[in-house]
Amino acid sequence: MIKRKVAKQVDSRMMKIAISNWKRCIKQVGVGPPYSPALPLTVLLIDLEEEGLIGKDQKERQRRRKLAFHQVRGGSGPGRSEIHPGRRRLDLNSHGRWTASQKVASCPHCRRESPKKAFRTNYILARVVDRVRRCSTEEHQRRVQKQLEDATKTHHRKIQDLEAMRQGTEERISSVKKTTQNLTAKIQENFKQLHQILQAEESSILEELREEEEKALSMLRSHIQDLEHGILELERDIKGIAQTMIKSGDQFLLEVENLKTKPSAPLPPMPEINTDVRIARYSGPLQYTMWRKMLKSIRPVPAPLTFDKETAHPNLIFSGDLKEVTEVPKPRAVHISPKCFQQCVNVLASESFRSGCHYWEVWVGSKTKWDLGVAADHVDRAAKVKLCPENGYWTLRLRTSTEYWAATNPWTPLTLQTRPRKVGVYLSCEEGKVGFYNAEDMTHLFTFQHAQAARFYPFFSTCFSDGQLNREPMRICHLAL
Repeated sequence: MIKRKVAKQVDSRMMKIAISNWKRCIKQVGVGPPYSPALPLTVLLIDLEEEGLIGKDQKERQRRRKLAFHQVRGGSGPGRSEIHPGRRRLDLNSHGRWTASQKVASCPHCRRESPKKAFRTNYILARVVDRVRRCSTEEHQRRVQKQLEDATKTHHRKIQDLEAMRQGTEERISSVKKTTQNLTAKIQENFKQLHQILQAEESSILEELREEEEKALSMLRSHIQDLEHGILELERDIKGIAQTMIKSGDQFLLEVENLKTKPSAPLPPMPEINTDVRIARYSGPLQYTMWRKMLKSIRPVPAPLTFDKETAHPNLIFSGDLKEVTEVPKPRAVHISPKCFQQCVNVLASESFRSGCHYWEVWVGSKTKWDLGVAADHVDRAAKVKLCPENGYWTLRLRTSTEYWAATNPWTPLTLQTRPRKVGVYLSCEEGKVGFYNAEDMTHLFTFQHAQAARFYPFFSTCFSDGQLNREPMRICHLAL
């Protein structure tokens, strides 16, 4: 039973344990050279039991270890044999092979000879020793050395890769910090401009309010002076009347006839100051009033675009002010020019941009599909091409009412929290950016980078109506300032 357990569990761990114990015992008792089978299998089994590889109760384990170590005598070396009662004698020859011996078998520890020949080979221990012997050859050492060198080179390459990744990550960190600094400066500058506008409006309103206050106070103070002057005149008249009253005789009667009994100072009128009008003027929708004034200072201001009929597909019809476009099943009878789109229901704006920042808004309502954005001046209008930056288009698109895509190559799906009914398009010619926003709450949808063209045109596509499903027109929104 013990042999079967040992045979199942002999592995590299068991070999290390055996070798370690052999070396320890050889060092203690001076038996044989390194790696020679100096101890019987009993010692090996005890070691395995102590390591937990095979089971045995503690009492039996201690008894067998005492027996094995008390029997150790003498030594062994090259040409020595391994023997165990009931097993066949083996000798290690000059070629490092285990062979059957013709000599009288003796115990490698106590050197006691045994005339019996019925011994069985300990193949488990022989394989372990043979494996140890092979590990000590020069060829094996060279192979191990090469493996270690290859592993070292692999680790060095891995270190280089990790160093490169770390350097790339550090560069990304620097880039993120620099971008954050630039954006912080840009945001602060924009809000500084807004603060300046608000401060200027606040100062203007307060100054106007102070001027009105000063004017009203001046009128009231002047009225008080008039009243005081009238009071003085009346007091003089009262004194004159009192002096006349103390006189008597004919002179009194004569002075009474000549005395002016009516007040000489007329009552000055109260100045007209309408406080209710002033309160209503400055306590109304002040924020909305300021917002309307701020619109005139906003940059970029929403561009007053119109559709260019010369670039339109024949199936597109327009309103009289060229701000609304609808796709119809029957094409218009128009002259096909090189400017117009011939394969898709597309149209460009009459205005184009070469520099600066620009913004416009497009009403898409409940349409089930559409495309809009920016097109380069050199796009092919006669052929049906894929809308992508490589072909000169930077657009956003809707399909099947719910699928929003940025027309990159390949397309980028967008997950929107709300369905935009009005889309804002932002173009920065210098930075090469084309951004899209939900114009109702200014939620950012997507931004193209590195857009380049000699001239940019606002681009629109109603897509086909599909009967009545996509019949709703597309409209350019103008903001009245």
